[in-house]
Amino acid sequence: MIQKQNNYIQELLIVALITSVFFGVFSMLPNLLSSHNPFMPPPPRPGPGAPESVMRAMRGGAPKGHSIGIVVTTVLMLTLWIMNIFLYARFQAFRAKEQTKSVLRYITSYVLMFALISSYYLVLGYFAPNPYHYGRVLFIPFIAGLTNNTIVLVMLDLVVLQRKKALVELENAQLKMSSIQAQHQHLKHQLQPHFLFNSLNTLKTLIKRRPLEAEEYLVRLSEFLRASLTPGSRDTIALRDELKLCVDYLEMQKVRFKNAFHYEIDVPEELLETAFVPIFSLQLLAENAIKHNGFTVEEPLYIYISYNDDGYLEVRNNKKAKSISEPSSGIGLKNLRERYMVLSEKDIAIFDTEKYFSVQLPILSK
Repeated sequence: MIQKQNNYIQELLIVALITSVFFGVFSMLPNLLSSHNPFMPPPPRPGPGAPESVMRAMRGGAPKGHSIGIVVTTVLMLTLWIMNIFLYARFQAFRAKEQTKSVLRYITSYVLMFALISSYYLVLGYFAPNPYHYGRVLFIPFIAGLTNNTIVLVMLDLVVLQRKKALVELENAQLKMSSIQAQHQHLKHQLQPHFLFNSLNTLKTLIKRRPLEAEEYLVRLSEFLRASLTPGSRDTIALRDELKLCVDYLEMQKVRFKNAFHYEIDVPEELLETAFVPIFSLQLLAENAIKHNGFTVEEPLYIYISYNDDGYLEVRNNKKAKSISEPSSGIGLKNLRERYMVLSEKDIAIFDTEKYFSVQLPILSK
């Protein structure tokens, strides 16, 4: 918490330094323009009662006076910034309502600002024996201090508000990602009883008729269940590993449905290590294709997994309506879409025609 506050104060100090220099230069801009404008009348010369320091400054020329003005305004703004940053850090530690803390901070800020300007008059009186010969010029520091302090307070609150908004958005994104991960875990646990029941029945049949094929089937089943049951915090997985999980699943389904089911994978070899996808994304799409389609040996189901040059993986299957259709909640695709939006702000593309259903997944980088 202390580290975050220190980083926050450092960010505010950087903003303070940049804005102070900007205001210092900007405050002298009218004078700089008028000094080089032949159509503007020259500035009035000081009267006979003006201090010798002012007369020397006038004899020194305008550029020197402009430089001093820039430095004075910059220092004033920087002082007000540091003062208000210090006040903000102090008042944040108070246990009170935000509105109450803000009002007390504003009052304290203006009181200290007037004290600062009063100190300026003490210094001016020390260097200028009779400063009251300036007349209305005496009110300019008060006006400048009041204006600049108001600007600093507004900018400080805007920066604080922007940072709080960014933190809230970050927390919301983290909460959303946690919710999506929880939904994904729920989907995996929802899959396992039904999938495991069918797999064990298939394995039982293979053990009796084809023991060697049963052994290979058991290895694939154990690898797939290990990946789905192993708790992990990773959100993405290398394309090679995701394809391995998907192939294990597809091969088990091929043993179950035999010639009624076929699949084909066409992905460049160099993409397998560099590309990443959300974990269980390809398997989810393959599972949906099997779940929502009716297929036979005469009219088999085909699943194609391929890569296009636009940076998308495509999972496409032919459509064949089931005799008894099951209602689809759509939570699987919705979950996958939200995971992509959180991870990369990219969206999946869904194409649904009379003959084919296709989903395109953006490739993610590590």
